[in-house]
Amino acid sequence: MRKFIALTFAATALALSVPPSAGATETLGTILFGHPSEPGIAVIFLRSSYHDDDTVSSIYRHPSAAMLARAQAEIASNPVIKASLERRNIRPQNVLAIQTALDGGKVIYAR
Repeated sequence: MRKFIALTFAATALALSVPPSAGATETLGTILFGHPSEPGIAVIFLRSSYHDDDTVSSIYRHPSAAMLARAQAEIASNPVIKASLERRNIRPQNVLAIQTALDGGKVIYAR
């Protein structure tokens, strides 16, 4: 019982002595996976081995000509996407589709 009380007291003292960090924007996702290079932009690379994979929808694996044209138009009109692709060394012609996520971010499907 004495050890339990001593441990409880020590844990309480440690918890109260730690000041909150100034940049308390860390979430579990950023702690585990780090910060994305561009907030709001995610790139998914589709390799030939993904053709039989069900994790990526077939409309992104085999985009239509209209979807390819929309992706190229969005790259041309959005300088943030264009700069992100340049930093990642992705040629714009290798972008298959661009999807807008629910939070307003962009998901870029590239080969």
